[in-house]
Amino acid sequence: MKRALILVVAFLWLGDIVHSLPAGAAETQPSRQMEWEKTVAAARKEGALTVYVWLSGNMEKAVETFQKKYPEIRLTTVSGRGSSFIVRIASEIRAGKYLADVCICGVTSPYKVFYKNRFLDPINSALVLPEVIDESKWWQGKHHYQDGEGRYIFVFMGNPAGARVYYNKNLVNPSEFNSYWDILTPRWKGKIVAIDPNESSGGWRQLYYNPGLGPNYIRRLLVEMEPSVSRDERQATDWLAQGKFALSFFSRGVSEAKTQGLPVDEFLDSHFKEPLSISSGANGTIALMNGAPHPNAAKVFINWFLSREGQTTLQELMNTPLDQVESMREDIPKDPVPPEYRRRKGVNYIPMFTAERMESGPVLKLYNEIVKR
Repeated sequence: MKRALILVVAFLWLGDIVHSLPAGAAETQPSRQMEWEKTVAAARKEGALTVYVWLSGNMEKAVETFQKKYPEIRLTTVSGRGSSFIVRIASEIRAGKYLADVCICGVTSPYKVFYKNRFLDPINSALVLPEVIDESKWWQGKHHYQDGEGRYIFVFMGNPAGARVYYNKNLVNPSEFNSYWDILTPRWKGKIVAIDPNESSGGWRQLYYNPGLGPNYIRRLLVEMEPSVSRDERQATDWLAQGKFALSFFSRGVSEAKTQGLPVDEFLDSHFKEPLSISSGANGTIALMNGAPHPNAAKVFINWFLSREGQTTLQELMNTPLDQVESMREDIPKDPVPPEYRRRKGVNYIPMFTAERMESGPVLKLYNEIVKR
């Protein structure tokens, strides 16, 4: 009798706990786990997965570690870079060929091509694992999306954007600069090369949407400093290394040139006093393609990739002397990320991956108006 009374009291006590939880919380974990197990089983039956990868750093290698975790799901990666890669995917979809399940893509392409043409399914509805859904595990305590709806293009990388300004170490003393505005002095007139924003607008957008710089800075840079403009990002770096120019805006391949012993370097994000930016990097977004031929395998991949295990693997493989990235997850080791390239607590970074800052139209309009004078 006494034992039965104890059991009744315990049952009532547990019932009070359950009723005191938020609606649905008591069954969230079991139901999520059941959904996950069903999804994995269905993915194994599908037995295949195709992931399109924007080729940069070791991303393809990071993606392929999924195969070791789920050997029953045959993984195919299709990698590429540049507008031709995006055009290829878009052309396939327009032709009714739904070949891609998931795309890990560049900075602007998912938004400007896939999202605006409705080539994507909501990725937020594919999130199943509690540790992925739990927004407290992510930077700023929330999920970040590139699209304004916050449903389609998940941003999993958050790298301090860097100044995107490079210099020849034989011609420039970096200690003389603590602001972007220090570049706009007569001393550097005619000694600057910049990438044409019609070729690559990312760096220009970073200047345009920075409240400490904006259109006025771009106008003065172009008018007063008379920079040479190149459409070849690698060529600009070669010119910088040769000493043809002292400073370069937005060129590519400086890290590789530096490791080869050439006299080039980059101003770090902390070097200038203006508000700092944060970017998704060259391939820091993931999207679920519309009409994915292997929807369950796609869901399993997305959840694994965004899990603690997946993002830890990503950081370990992606950080090299030539490439530094940081996951948006805050609950994973940051040791692979060099300290000078990590996000700093208390800094109010400007996200450059948001929909409103992805628009290059105002930048190109300003640039073309100035250069055509």
